[in-house]
Amino acid sequence: MTFTRRTTLQWLATATALSLANRGVAAAAAPQATGAPPSFKVVDWPASIAPMPAAPGYGRDPDLTAPKVPWPLTLTKPQRATVDMLGDMILPADAASPGAGTLGVGAFIDEWISAPYPQQQDDRGKIIAGLTWLDAQSRVLHGGAFTAATAAQRATLLDALTVETPSAAMAQPVAFMDRLRNLFVLGFYSLPEGKADMGYIGDQPTEGPYPGPTPEAQAHFAALLTTLKLPPLPSPSQA
Repeated sequence: MTFTRRTTLQWLATATALSLANRGVAAAAAPQATGAPPSFKVVDWPASIAPMPAAPGYGRDPDLTAPKVPWPLTLTKPQRATVDMLGDMILPADAASPGAGTLGVGAFIDEWISAPYPQQQDDRGKIIAGLTWLDAQSRVLHGGAFTAATAAQRATLLDALTVETPSAAMAQPVAFMDRLRNLFVLGFYSLPEGKADMGYIGDQPTEGPYPGPTPEAQAHFAALLTTLKLPPLPSPSQA
């Protein structure tokens, strides 16, 4: 399979839409059919990973003018190399910019999974176990770590991690890659190169009196307030 940024973004949009559509009804949904197993023997998913030591968070009043990361990072040097290699495979270089791994998306992943918050710690378990599994699977297949495999060998293994309906043995490895791919997109498009790649221009000055938000923006915000069960904002005449 040849990966492109457009392909990855389509995956991300589909996964997000499905997760939102199924929120709250997952318990009633029928079990998803599993696909055929891959053409190789699948190694066991790691039974456990080392717990993260206690670390401070940002606190209630972080200094946004001097941002810093108050927690220790997690990934080893080989793990960072694997993440950056996967970043270049999933979001490869094109005419707009280098690949995500070359730009250092591994640093974003490392900071994210090292944060002492529930979502990040859940991701930490998936990512560390997944990287451990990936190297173990590569050693069984090719006699070395994932980064030591040939480009064709790495691509074949990555293809097995991007199936729509994985077999039972591949369910956790595929879930790991699904989450890592989402984090790659999140990290890459937070970089200046990623913003330029999608045409994001940021805030722009408005000449003359400020026209205020568009009706569409106001309707969207009103819907969010309703979803959050918050009172609507007063109209301009009531303010």
